[in-house]
Amino acid sequence: MPDPIVAPKGGIFRAVDIAASAMSGERLRMNVAAENLAHAGDTRRLADGMPYQRQRVVFSEALDQAGKPAGRVQSEVITSPKYEGRYDPDHPDADANGVVHTPEVSSILELTDLLTASKAYEANANAARGLLRMQENALRIGQE
Repeated sequence: MPDPIVAPKGGIFRAVDIAASAMSGERLRMNVAAENLAHAGDTRRLADGMPYQRQRVVFSEALDQAGKPAGRVQSEVITSPKYEGRYDPDHPDADANGVVHTPEVSSILELTDLLTASKAYEANANAARGLLRMQENALRIGQE
């Protein structure tokens, strides 16, 4: 009797799971870039006494409990507390020295980040679709 066919560790959808994880990370990157663009030039002070802080997404490889690569992307949002100041003592958000602080947000950088995240999301979606089509075709071969 022949040995039974054993699916590789992680199952047949592991590659699709990897693409889905990357898509989730790119979606987060698009959301953060859009939020940064929305807050560019914002002077309103938050609870910490400073205006909005530019955020960015950092990607790293997710590890399993044994410390080995898990085939997923881990994304984390970190803040970059850099501000531009201009002298405007009559502004309602000016500090005691008459300086108004705004987050250092470059619209060109944010739009570029938004575009590259969108293209990476699209590439991962196409990869997942292609993998699912290949698996579907493989199942059809067994029916013939």
